[in-house]
Formats: sequence, C-alpha cells, structure tokens
Amino acid sequence: MPYSDTQMPRLSRGSVVQLQTLNELLVFMRRAPKAAAHSPGFYLRALRGKLRMSQAQLARRASVDQSHIARIELGKVEADLSTLRRLFDSLFCDLVLVPKPRLELGDALSERNSERRRPNHRHTSVWAERKDETLA
Repeated sequence: MPYSDTQMPRLSRGSVVQLQTLNELLVFMRRAPKAAAHSPGFYLRALRGKLRMSQAQLARRASVDQSHIARIELGKVEADLSTLRRLFDSLFCDLVLVPKPRLELGDALSERNSERRRPNHRHTSVWAERKDETLA
C-alpha cells in the first residue's frame, strides 16, 4: 500500500553507504567546536603564523600573488576553492570541505513539506498589469 509524504518520509535514493556516511558526518558536525566556523582566511593566517611563514613565502610556494593572500586573510575577497587548496597544501594541510546543516534534517524536511502544502497565490507584477492594459 503506497504512503503519502504526510504519513511517512520516503528514504532518499542514496545508497546505504551514502546514508551511513551522511549520518556519521551529522554526528561529527554536532560536536564540532564553534571555532570551526571561522573563515578560511582566519585559518590561513593562523597556520601561516604557526609555521613562521611570511605571506611572500606562502605566495611563492602556492604560486599566488602575495596581495591576494593578504586580501583573503583580511576577508576582503573570497578565494576560489582551487586557490584555497593550493594555499593550504603549501601549508602542509589538506583542505576538507564539509557541509554543516543549519537545521536538524528532520526539521528541514518538515519545513520543506509545509512549503509544499501552502496554497499557490497568483502574483501579479507591474509588467503583467501593463501588458493587460495594452491588450485591452
């Protein structure tokens, strides 16, 4: 007997391995310290300082302009993922990209389902009103 979205949530189409890995990640991220939420530039500067490496030295090792490193560390620009990989690799670190859910996944699913149940409203725009006037 089929069930609806309101009765029981369906399992995702991910494999068992994917679901287990996601569960482990969620448990890990619940325990992550608040310090893990800093920007990449914050960690770049901290690691560089701990390794006693200047921006110029890091720039040479990573083939990135020193001024770009300075802007990343100050939070003035967002670096590309490939640039961050090169920079952290030059600091003897692996870059790990991990999603951190803002809500419990059950709460997010409930919110998503409630959005689906809301009645559709007909939205009109100034453009649509003007179009109607020109057709009349």
